Amino acid sequence: MFHNNSVSISISDDDSDELGGRARPRVRKKRKKPGHRNNGSELVRWIVRKLVRYWMLMIFLPAACLLLFEASIGRKSTPLEKPELGKTPTVTHSELSSTKNPSLEKKPEGNLNRLDPTTRVVGGVRERCLKILPLEELENLDVPSSKESNSPVNKVIYISENDTEFLGGNNDVLSRQDTQATRFNLFTGNQTLYWRETSFKVNDTTAVHCGFYSENGGFKIYNEDRDYMLSCKVVVSTCVFGGGDDLYQPIGMSQASLRKVCYVAFWDEITLATQELAGHRIGEDGFIGKWRIIVVRNLPFSDQRLNGKIPKMLGHRLFPHARYSIWVDSKSQFRRDPLGVLEALLWRTNSVLAISEHGARSSVYDEAKAVVKKNKAGPEEVEVQLTRYRHDGLPEDKRFNGKKALSEASVIVREHTSLTNLYMCLWFNEVVRFTSRDQLSFPYVLWRLKVLKNINMFPVCTRKDLVNSMGHLRKAKPLIIVLLALFSPTPGHNILTKNDHTKPPWIALSLYIQQPVHIGSSYATQPVVAQSEDAGALVFHWTLTEGPENTSRVVGKAQGFIIPVEHFAHSDFNILYLSFDTPKYSGSLSVEAKHIAHKDTEELTVVGGTGSFAFARGVAVVAQTTTISHEPSDIVDATYHVKLQLTFPNQSRTIPG
Repeated sequence: MFHNNSVSISISDDDSDELGGRARPRVRKKRKKPGHRNNGSELVRWIVRKLVRYWMLMIFLPAACLLLFEASIGRKSTPLEKPELGKTPTVTHSELSSTKNPSLEKKPEGNLNRLDPTTRVVGGVRERCLKILPLEELENLDVPSSKESNSPVNKVIYISENDTEFLGGNNDVLSRQDTQATRFNLFTGNQTLYWRETSFKVNDTTAVHCGFYSENGGFKIYNEDRDYMLSCKVVVSTCVFGGGDDLYQPIGMSQASLRKVCYVAFWDEITLATQELAGHRIGEDGFIGKWRIIVVRNLPFSDQRLNGKIPKMLGHRLFPHARYSIWVDSKSQFRRDPLGVLEALLWRTNSVLAISEHGARSSVYDEAKAVVKKNKAGPEEVEVQLTRYRHDGLPEDKRFNGKKALSEASVIVREHTSLTNLYMCLWFNEVVRFTSRDQLSFPYVLWRLKVLKNINMFPVCTRKDLVNSMGHLRKAKPLIIVLLALFSPTPGHNILTKNDHTKPPWIALSLYIQQPVHIGSSYATQPVVAQSEDAGALVFHWTLTEGPENTSRVVGKAQGFIIPVEHFAHSDFNILYLSFDTPKYSGSLSVEAKHIAHKDTEELTVVGGTGSFAFARGVAVVAQTTTISHEPSDIVDATYHVKLQLTFPNQSRTIPG
């Protein structure tokens, strides 16, 4: 039995030692090598079989895990979580309304309401970019008392048409000068090259153009809003003009800042209509969340980017009693305690101005090339600006006091001193004179105003800690044609106020358009008429009066673009945007061509409006009141009577016959 079992061995016990010695290792080697090859092949075949069988599961399982991970991040950054330090969040009516209309706008929720700090590695150690005080210290933080200033500028006088001390008694000269070659207007005053050079000369008392030059210049604000702005000592401000962005609620503030800081957002009527359509309505107290909404009427520029420079750079003019301000672009959500930001960026560093360095470039000349390449400004206007700067001797230095000379300027933190106020006025005048790309003019003004040195040019990572960047949601709508007017309403109609949301059943309005050269008023300006022979287009700048006589009081102006056919009223292309600014009415109307009802009149359709005229419907009848030649060149001699008859939705009464 045992002998039979031994047959399985290849070499018997009777074999010689030599043979056994040779055979034993040879058999062991043959058995080892094939075994390893077979095991590797089997493993490969097993893996291939599993891949063929379960390949879909192996693809979808990681995808599902990724979706779950993103969903968990979304829940952590919803608008309802931690809107401010130490306070239970609430949901406003406007937030609920916006969630019911998701198709109206695109919301970049990824960055919204994030409070996590931004960090960087310094010397091998990771530290926070913005070293803000802890919450308990923020609650006890107060605005420091004013101190004596050693500034070379102690008083800044803002030139206006009523100021005779610095205009040599000719207070009417600058407002009458032709400013059509530049963007200077009745809001800015016509800053000549002489005044530009004079404004850079530092004296104890300095005079400078700084907006709000004329009462007729625009940027009108309601009295109750102005009273609120006068009460502000510390301000966080932003603006949205042209409906380009949404309003993001500030987060991360302490209770002390909520009591001591004003949060002000400037809107125009286009933004107001856009946000109301999305369900974001201003409350009876004038607020949406933490923001006090200031609706601005009669914006002075057709370029909405330029309009946005007014609250950005002229905060000291809008808030004359404020000592500190923080500007935040509309594309960002401010997410830090304002008093803590002032302490970290100004008080701790003994600075009067803090602004972010540019993240990509350091030279103004490199930035100019990038602006043109990205189509953010025309090459001709950029070249005009750089030619001026080269002529003035601006060097190509990329550093200022050891830091970048180029700023990003989406967040500006400053103390309202005479010197910083002067700097912001000079900066504003540069963006009006040249391009609205303020990065190009910032280093130039800094170079010219050499006495402003205590500036905190903080790094990009500090800016990222200050705000949640959301990006622009939509393109801002420009101001195309604006008619500024007072009018004579039909007796017996209702009177509207700012907080009165009821609409009268109908309104009838009457006003006149005529050439300003006929008007004996100090407000009259030279007519501006430009006509293209190829397209037959007429660009006009005319005057509005209370009555048909050329001696009637001037109450506004009329600007537009038409394609005339014999008469203004008979244009093949008539689209007008009427904007009214009176104590009783504030808003705009959109009017488009309907049909020619009579040889000397044209009836147009009112298709909508904003403000007091929100959702207005009706007709506009334009009638010629003077006799002129049928030649297109004589069209500017005409006077026109415009009659508006308006009705509003959800009203039972109709327009009277």
